[in-house]
Amino acid sequence: MKLMRLRHAKLIVLLIVVANLILFYYSWKSTLWKSIASSLALPNLKTSNFVNSPSDVQNMKSSSSKDKTRNSFKHIRKSITIAFRNFYTFENDIKESIDSILDVVPNMPIIVFQDNIPYPPITYERNASTSKTEELNVRFVNLGFDIMKPVQELNPLSLIHTKYVLFMPDSVRLSSKNILQKILREINVNIWEKDTRGSKTKLNALPDNIVRRMIIIPFSGNLKSFAGCLQISLDLPNWTIQYEAVNSSSDKCDLKHGILVDVAVLREMPDPMASPFPEMFYIQAKLNNITKFVFPQTFQDGRRLFVAYHTKQRRLDMRRRQFRDMYKKLQLKRIIRRSHRVNMKMDSKDANMPQRNIILDSQFSSANFSMPLVTEIDLIGCERTTKSCVGTVYNQRPFYIFLGKHTPPCCLDKLKSTFNHILEEFENVGIRYWLDNMALKTAIETGQLSPDAYDIDVSFNVADLERSNAMKKSQNKPFVDNEGFYWIKATDGHYFRVQFSKINQIGVNLLPFEISGNEVKANGFFGWKAKPFSADFLHPMSTVLFLGKNIMCPNNVREYLEFKNIQ
Repeated sequence: MKLMRLRHAKLIVLLIVVANLILFYYSWKSTLWKSIASSLALPNLKTSNFVNSPSDVQNMKSSSSKDKTRNSFKHIRKSITIAFRNFYTFENDIKESIDSILDVVPNMPIIVFQDNIPYPPITYERNASTSKTEELNVRFVNLGFDIMKPVQELNPLSLIHTKYVLFMPDSVRLSSKNILQKILREINVNIWEKDTRGSKTKLNALPDNIVRRMIIIPFSGNLKSFAGCLQISLDLPNWTIQYEAVNSSSDKCDLKHGILVDVAVLREMPDPMASPFPEMFYIQAKLNNITKFVFPQTFQDGRRLFVAYHTKQRRLDMRRRQFRDMYKKLQLKRIIRRSHRVNMKMDSKDANMPQRNIILDSQFSSANFSMPLVTEIDLIGCERTTKSCVGTVYNQRPFYIFLGKHTPPCCLDKLKSTFNHILEEFENVGIRYWLDNMALKTAIETGQLSPDAYDIDVSFNVADLERSNAMKKSQNKPFVDNEGFYWIKATDGHYFRVQFSKINQIGVNLLPFEISGNEVKANGFFGWKAKPFSADFLHPMSTVLFLGKNIMCPNNVREYLEFKNIQ
C-alpha cells in the first residue's frame, strides 16, 4: 500500500514537469517569434496577411518614389550650378527665371554674374512660405575689380563647387527636371578617347576627367527655318576674325541657348566670363579645342524682353561697346562676315519699320531664287584722326614682329590708299617714277604688298620735282592736300614722305634721284636706299603688276635688286 502511494506521487510529479516543459516551450517560441517579427523592417509579403493590404503597398511605392525624386534632386544639385551671365540691369526677367528653376529643383545653386554693381541693386527674395535656405543658394556676384577683395575671391570660378556649370540666358522657364537629367546624362556619356592603336574607345565621365565638349540647349521660341549660328575663324597673326553662317544636321545652334560645360574647362581659359558673353566664351573655347553638341530638346522661353524701342536701342549700344572692347582686348583689327541674306517682308502695320535681314547659311537652297554670298569687311583703327598702329620701328622691325604678327590690315589698307593717291598725282603731272626696294621685290614675287610692310618706297627723277605742286609746297613746310594726305620733307634724309594724315604716319617714301651721265645717284638723302646704280636699268623702263595696276619699274628687275642687295 505504501509502495502504491509512492508510485502515484512520482507519476504526478512527472506529469507536472512535463506540463511545465510544454508551457515553457510554447512561451519561448512565442517570445522568439515576436522578437524576430519586430526586428524585421519589411515583413515577407507572401506570408503576412497584414502586409498584403493595398494601402500599405501603395504607401511603400509612394515612399520609394519620393526617395528616388529626392536622390535625383540631390544628384542635380551636386552636379550642376546654374549661372546667369548675359542679362541687362535696366530690363530683365531674372527673378522670375530663378523662381521657375527653384520651383522645379529646390535649393538649386544659382549664381548671377554682373559686370558692375547696379544701382538700384538687384536683390532676390522668395515667397514667405518657402524656406530661407533657397535664398542663400542664390548669389549675386560682381565681376568688376574690387580692391577690398582677396585674390581668390576675384576669381568667379572659386564660387562654383560642382563639376558642371549651366549658363542660362535671361528669361527662361524650367518646366521639369527631366531636361536637366538628360543633358547631364548626355555630357557624362558618349565620350570618345583614342587608344594606343588609334581606334576610339567609349568612356563615361569620371569626376577627375575633364569633359572637353559642351552641350548647347536651344530655346523653343527660336526660329526653326534659319540658322543663327556662326562659325568663328581666328587668324591672330593677321589680326583677323571671320564669322560665317553655317549649318549642318550635327552642328546647329540658335540665337538663344543655354550652355552646359565642365568647370575644369573654364579654368583653362584666360577670362571665361568676359563680355560679350557668350561670343567671347566661344572664341576661347575654339582656341582650347572644345567641341560642341546641340541637344535635341529645348528650354521654354520666359517673358519677352526689349519690346520698347528705347530699351532695344540701349541694349544694342551696349553690345556694340562690348564687341569694340573685345576686339581691342584680342588685338583684332579686321572683322569679316560671310553670309547669305534675305529680306523678310513686314506686315502692313509694320510698314514703317526697316526690313529685317535674316542670315542664312551656304546650304540653304530654294527653287525660286539663288542667294549670292555676302562678304562684309570692317577695319578697326588707323583712321585719319588716330595714330598709326605700326608704332615705333626699331632696326627696320615694328613691335608686332616680335609678337609673331604681321602688319595690321587697317594699316595695309591705308598704305595702299596713300600709294594709289601718289600714283595718280605722279601720272597726272608726268613725273618719271619707279617702284623701289622691298615693295618692288614683293611686287615681282606676289604682285601684292608684303604682309610685314609698313611703308612703300617710290623713287623719282628729281628733275621732274617742279611738276608737282604738292611736292613744291612741301619743300618749305608740310602741306595737306584736298584729300587730307600729308606731304612733308623729311629732315633726317631730305627725301619726301606722304602720310595718310598728320596724326596717322603710315605712308609712302618719295626718294629723289638724279641722272648724272650713266649713273643714277641719290639727291639729298643717304642710307642703304641711296646706293647709286647704272642708268641702264632705267633705259628703257619696265612695268610690274602691283596691287592690281601696272606700275613703272627698272628693267632686269632681279638683277637690279641683286645689285642693291635686297634679299
